[in-house]
Amino acid sequence: MSTQNHQQAGGTSSPPAGFAATRRALRNDQLSLRRIGGARSAASSAAVFDDHARIDRHTAAWVPLAECRREDAAGSPADRARWDRLIKAAARPAPADMSYERLVVRVGSARDLLRAVADALSPSVPVVEVALWIEQRITSGAYPPGAALAPGRVAAELAVPLESVQLALTDLSDKGVIEWQANCRARVPGAHRLNDRPRQIAHLLRVLITGGAFPPGTVLPGRRELSRMLVTVPQPLVVALRLLVNEGLLERADRQRLTVCREAVERAAPQLPAPAGNVKSLRQDEIREAARKARRWWSTRISPAPAALDQVIDHLSEAAGQLVDRARRGPLPPSTTDQELEARVARMAIMAAAVHEPHFELRLWHTACLATNLLDFQAFVGRVDESRPVSSTAMPL
Repeated sequence: MSTQNHQQAGGTSSPPAGFAATRRALRNDQLSLRRIGGARSAASSAAVFDDHARIDRHTAAWVPLAECRREDAAGSPADRARWDRLIKAAARPAPADMSYERLVVRVGSARDLLRAVADALSPSVPVVEVALWIEQRITSGAYPPGAALAPGRVAAELAVPLESVQLALTDLSDKGVIEWQANCRARVPGAHRLNDRPRQIAHLLRVLITGGAFPPGTVLPGRRELSRMLVTVPQPLVVALRLLVNEGLLERADRQRLTVCREAVERAAPQLPAPAGNVKSLRQDEIREAARKARRWWSTRISPAPAALDQVIDHLSEAAGQLVDRARRGPLPPSTTDQELEARVARMAIMAAAVHEPHFELRLWHTACLATNLLDFQAFVGRVDESRPVSSTAMPL
């Protein structure tokens, strides 16, 4: 077929000269591929065969460019394999395989190929360089042993496309620089204090105990309740409790629950930190929404923007101060002592202070712990409000 006839048929024989013209021609072919594979294609065998030919026309000009990009990716086995997969999936099948089902799969593969070519037209950092940057950050300690490597966060830090980071992590995994966990998340091999979960939990419990949240002689909540309060799974919590027992901070009498040692040294609990900036008073539903967001970030391991995390921390800290003020105005609910109130306030203050940990992942965890404690305290304040005479009950937040 001549070039003129080819173009009349709806495809381009070769990429046109000029970046803008190339972009325009590629976009036209992408749009044309969207119209292939519908009900008209399934009308007859001839229609299926004709649409396979249409896919050829709309991809023929771009396969050589994809092959060039494949050669350029020689330093990255993962990137090269990706181009191999894209080119092979969009290739014309044997006549015996030209079914409608194969057409639907093939047109999707062809669109993926053209999308990858379109992305490759813009200047970008090669995958091999992205892998080198990540490896250098691991070597320098910026990504310490045991650190989770969330592709989205790494892509934001290095200002590169997400797919480049994912391919670079695959290359580094093949080299043994990083490892994949059972949940398919990448991490730096080894252990470090910043990702030693049992020691992190033990440290937070130690601060809670010595800060008055669990005074000497107090029986600790059960493991299920502690797991909920500290937003953790039971396994690292059990190890953390064992560390504190060995340390002498906790003790167990026969088969009873763990108790804070009566000789434990108490320190003054921190004051509730004032939120940064001008944060307005929050309603009950706004408190619950901020808490829900913080817990979801941690439970799904989503990495929010630092500004978004700071805003939620400010909202939770402001809400904590409001709720403590309301609780201290009393009167306390029946069977609640002043000591229990002060223990709750100490726990709130310690959690609110812990969110200022500089390590990002620990901040996420501490924020989720603060959110859980805040919801518990909100329920406690609700009981305090119910204990007040109707005439003096404060308006709810």
